[in-house]
Amino acid sequence: MKILARYLNLIILLILATGSSLPLFITNVASTKPPSSGGGSLLATIIVGDRPDGVAYNPSNQMVYVTVLGSAYNSPGTVAVIDGRSNKVVANLQVDSNPEAVVYDAANQQVYVTSSRSVSVINNANKIINTINVPFGAVALAYDSVNNHIYVASVYSNVVSVIDPSKNTVVASIAVNSPSNLVYDSSRDYVYASSDYAQTLTVIDASRNKVIASTQTCSYCDPEGLAFYPATGRVYVANFGTGSVSVISDSTNKIVGQVVVGSNPFGVLYNPVNQRVYVANYASRTVSVIDPSTDSVVSTVAAGNGPWNLAYDNANDDVYVTDFGSNTVSVIAG
Repeated sequence: MKILARYLNLIILLILATGSSLPLFITNVASTKPPSSGGGSLLATIIVGDRPDGVAYNPSNQMVYVTVLGSAYNSPGTVAVIDGRSNKVVANLQVDSNPEAVVYDAANQQVYVTSSRSVSVINNANKIINTINVPFGAVALAYDSVNNHIYVASVYSNVVSVIDPSKNTVVASIAVNSPSNLVYDSSRDYVYASSDYAQTLTVIDASRNKVIASTQTCSYCDPEGLAFYPATGRVYVANFGTGSVSVISDSTNKIVGQVVVGSNPFGVLYNPVNQRVYVANYASRTVSVIDPSTDSVVSTVAAGNGPWNLAYDNANDDVYVTDFGSNTVSVIAG
């Protein structure tokens, strides 16, 4: 049966709520590969709590923010705050149930976190200063650095909401079929939304907040995490169902390449310092490092159980990976 990645969190939490054991694809995963040339190595493992999901780095206070779903379905979630200088958890903030995505707003120096029906706003003092209501099923975020907007994907409500951070209010709603992940393309002022249900990539013109294109990926690909590579104007899309990454040209919005990675890739990250694209391979317990100049894997780095999402700390040149299958965050040298 095809695994629908975005609903994996919900399925696991329901299993835990009924007291059943975890399925085998969580505990019996493929053996890890040793690191090879062209990438980093595992530096540290940080315990944060059950089912860590989203992760983002705040350069203004050098903190890493990790959403933690917890062991019980629909229970209040938390955001673990890690000091990037010491790799120690320094705070745990309670938010609404099912927190998933987290993103940093550079203009206002605030962190945004999705929950089931809302978005929480966290300041540099690690205080929740606002809660914004959004449609049910908020699962992904993207920051538009040109227009200074926050985009929120609500997968169950088939909508992408647009938040103005200066007012912390929703200023637009865009109809998108089951959006599950988002990324912002600063070169063309686009927002890309993947949909694992529809097997599509939807393109939003951020200057008008209108859908301008929809690209079919491939059958049973389950497109999920996204990253934008500005040097060539390409978007990298993790295909959870096929163990590959699709490469999309933002000039044509067509697939121009495929890169084979590990099993069940989910999160994707662009590292602007070393010009590499990192892919979290959930079932392989690894992170693939892609050289976008050749679209080839140059390194495979061991991570924890169920690598899920990634963030880059530019002050310490570290990559943080949430290990959804355990209670940890892996720290990889950039």
